[in-house]
Amino acid sequence: MLKKILLLLLLAFNALSYGQSYDFKKAETEARKLIYSDPAAALKLIKTTLAQKGDVHDTVYGNTYNLYGMYYGMTGKPDSTIYYIKKSLTYLDDYPRNKARSLMNLSIGYRNKSDYKTAIKYVEEALAIHQKEKNNVGVAMAYGELASIYNYMLDYDKSIDLLLKAIKILKAEKNTKQLVAIKQKLANTYVAKENFKFAIDLYRECLEEFRQVGMMKNYYLTQVNLGEALIQVKDFEGAKKSLSEAAVGLEKFGDKEMIGICYSKIGSLDNTLGNRAKALAAYQKAVDLLVTSGSNRVIRIGGEYIGLLNKSANYQASLNAIARIDKLKVYNSANIQDRVVYKNAVAETYKATNNDKEAIKAYQHTIAIMDSIAMIEKQGAVEEIQAKFQTELQREKNLALEANNKALQTTMRSEQNLMLLYVLVSIAIIVLILLLLRGYWLKAKLQKEELKSVESEKNLIKQQHEYEQELTNAQKEIIEEKQRELTSTALRMANYQDNINQIIDKCDSNVYTKVSDVKKELQSLIKQKDYWKQFETRFNSLHPEFSTTLTNRFSRLTKNDVEFCSLLKLNLSNKEIASLLQISHESAITKKYRIKKKMEIHDDADFEKMLMEI
Repeated sequence: MLKKILLLLLLAFNALSYGQSYDFKKAETEARKLIYSDPAAALKLIKTTLAQKGDVHDTVYGNTYNLYGMYYGMTGKPDSTIYYIKKSLTYLDDYPRNKARSLMNLSIGYRNKSDYKTAIKYVEEALAIHQKEKNNVGVAMAYGELASIYNYMLDYDKSIDLLLKAIKILKAEKNTKQLVAIKQKLANTYVAKENFKFAIDLYRECLEEFRQVGMMKNYYLTQVNLGEALIQVKDFEGAKKSLSEAAVGLEKFGDKEMIGICYSKIGSLDNTLGNRAKALAAYQKAVDLLVTSGSNRVIRIGGEYIGLLNKSANYQASLNAIARIDKLKVYNSANIQDRVVYKNAVAETYKATNNDKEAIKAYQHTIAIMDSIAMIEKQGAVEEIQAKFQTELQREKNLALEANNKALQTTMRSEQNLMLLYVLVSIAIIVLILLLLRGYWLKAKLQKEELKSVESEKNLIKQQHEYEQELTNAQKEIIEEKQRELTSTALRMANYQDNINQIIDKCDSNVYTKVSDVKKELQSLIKQKDYWKQFETRFNSLHPEFSTTLTNRFSRLTKNDVEFCSLLKLNLSNKEIASLLQISHESAITKKYRIKKKMEIHDDADFEKMLMEI
């Protein structure tokens, strides 16, 4: 919203500061975009454009007044729509495409006022311009608007025929933006024809497309229609969701007629679910909005509302509703079916309130309408029979002509067929021979390629095997080298321990007469490397997981036990280990025995195998 306000302020500032530097094209494009999603913002932009002074091109005024009319169409005011569209046409006589667009919108204004004859007149005028200009998309949209008018007039077959023509044109033109509007109209017609499942699929396609292009009013109107279709297939939860979203969304546009229709669908849903109090409240709101807007839709919806009031025995409310609706004087502009619903409900109200005179009048009116419907259906049936008769008569004439021609053509066809047969057989034999030869050639080629593939694969496997063998040998040599280094380190450790023992023995034998001599010997040893730490580092580098794995598997082992097992891992003998650890040979054997016991291993071979595998 802030972005739109800033845009309007910027345009106004430019107009004040630079006069004719105002970007009319940009303003029209933005207003045309906003008209479908935020009519109030579009109106501000329209007024800013019309406020510009100076030498302004006629198409600017024509297109802007057309947008002004569209704004009132979006907000449900058809009289204002007609006024501003007619004003736009005064500027567009020399600009046929712009004029055709305004004529289309003028037709929509008259259609919304239920003046279908005038609506057809203007859309046919627009259609003629589009055809002359070879504007195929315009032709398709004119067909779509004609279809909508015929849909309101209950001529569904004609509506469907026009919509299918429009869809075919738009698909050929690859115009997806306009195609979605035509698909929505087709879905509306299928709802009227009670083909609800097909209509639901179309509505759901349209919803996503309307949202993507920002045509939000069309999106919410489609939700209303989808809600009605879902009620018919008893998907009440889905219907409730669609209608609730539509009711909230349409409020933004202020179109009281469309909002009223939405609440009537909500009332119908609540009534179906047995929530009569909620249904009556929704219907009352719908009738209030439709009466305020002066829409002839109030006839059908008012009839449903009055019928519901009658079932609740609230006849006074029914009489009040009748008085409000009759005062509008829109009954004659409603279609026949809507009038039947309304007059039936009115007759029931008068009958229940003992107003027999008005009840009889209403019933007579209903009967007259029903007779008209029956006459129309009868006339349609007669026309259908006549069409079938004409078709059969023409068919008999065609059969007679065909019989005369057959006698003359039989001989010639026989000769032609025989010659054709010879040619076809010859061609078939040639083709068969070529196919066989090609098959043999392809088979030989395929076998050759397979042999090459097998040989290549064999060589690749051989090379891979040789590479893996070389890698294994290299790794083995590296491990053996590190093992030798580790063993060497272990032996140096043993030598280190021997030196310490020698110092101790010399002390016992009184070889050293001074403490400084002992200190000197010890300092000499200190300067040497810490072989055990070096051993441990190298061992862990060679066998990084050994200590962790051993500890995890045998939790009873101590750190000294693990170090002892590390020496066994190097294949050192008990004697070498005893020397390294400065213990007796028997102690080394005992230590090994205790470790095996902690691990619950009794056999030396199993013990050594387990250490080698870690």
